[in-house]
Amino acid sequence: MLLDRAATIEAAEMLATFRVLIISGARQVGKSTLASAQLGVDAGHVFSLDDPAVLGRALSDPIGFAAALPHGSVIDEFQRAGKPLLLAIKQIVDAIPDKGQFILTGSANYLAARGTTETLAGRAGRLQLWPLSIGERLGLPEQFLGQLFDDDRNWTAATAAPDANDRAQIMTWILEGGFPEVVRDQLTPTRRARWFDAYTDDVVNREALRPIADVRYEHELRRLLRALAARIGTELVIADVARDLGLDRATVTNYVSILEAVNLLHLLPAFSTSATTAAKQRPKIHLVDSGLAAHLNGLGERDLSSLSTNRLLGPMVEQFVVTEVLKQASWSQRGVNVHHYRDREGREADIVIEDRRTGRVAAIEVKASSTPDARGARHLTYLRDRLGDRFTIGVLLHLGPQSLPLGDRLWARPISTLWTGNGQ
Repeated sequence: MLLDRAATIEAAEMLATFRVLIISGARQVGKSTLASAQLGVDAGHVFSLDDPAVLGRALSDPIGFAAALPHGSVIDEFQRAGKPLLLAIKQIVDAIPDKGQFILTGSANYLAARGTTETLAGRAGRLQLWPLSIGERLGLPEQFLGQLFDDDRNWTAATAAPDANDRAQIMTWILEGGFPEVVRDQLTPTRRARWFDAYTDDVVNREALRPIADVRYEHELRRLLRALAARIGTELVIADVARDLGLDRATVTNYVSILEAVNLLHLLPAFSTSATTAAKQRPKIHLVDSGLAAHLNGLGERDLSSLSTNRLLGPMVEQFVVTEVLKQASWSQRGVNVHHYRDREGREADIVIEDRRTGRVAAIEVKASSTPDARGARHLTYLRDRLGDRFTIGVLLHLGPQSLPLGDRLWARPISTLWTGNGQ
């Protein structure tokens, strides 16, 4: 079953605007499917550089390879051919500036650090594709981000319907994650664990080790990935991670960059009203998918009932909400930046969303509790008072069914608000 992707509209808009569309994201999130089936590209116009013969042509004669492709062709795993292919594409689209000439999909972002941005500046639109959101799984349009900035959102106190915010269902979604193959095939817990094992092997061996070119580092990369998974929802302190793993800081910093580049790791940047202060703050650790995070932490279906008392409950719920917000941000036509906030006094908000056009800010605190109260929103209150009119709303998302006002521009809402919009 092919699930409609919310990013399709944004991708189509970019194709109509730019000469090249670049779709990036982790392996197996559906980039090729989005580029072909959902954007209507003929299967015969999809060229994968995972195919040795195709890769050989792209490497030996990048200009000849790219020039021979039909208009609107997809080049899958384009990063395998390196910068020469991008320079060839640049030459072609500069000569004939038609829109939508190439769709490039890739699961590694190494080229971003090696000049991709400069090579195709002004010529390429970029779309980050994430695993499936809950709204995509349920076939629901997700409008949560827009509602955060709408002055007429008209939220009211209410209780969600029992099936809209079922705690056990949310726990199941957390453990499953959103990789399309896991969702589509409805894998049993045992098969899901095998899938995640194979997935991790594939990404580490095929992508993460590629720039290092030394398999001796495989064990260290795996140890680091598990160590970071155990720290989801916390600030990244390189010195602490290096000490715990017995590695030097430079090595850990390099490995972290690699895990980011292959889209296993997402570091949520810090937010501040002062650029100089923000530069001193640390990013928060999150993975690309809650199911992957649960697997790396050894959580399976047998842990479902006990997860409520597990020390990982809070971090796992936060991981789930953060990635759901990031998914919506990736396709939202309202350009936003997603951060976290923490100051030297320990005041923090799990998610801070800034409208890039207006500078307005919404903040979210995530609580793995069913009984929200004003104390849980005290740091949202601080941000509201500090930011003044720039602050649109603060939302405490929780595992209970209640929607409650907590003060001026402050609300407690069920986590299901993320995909139902109105929390009902």
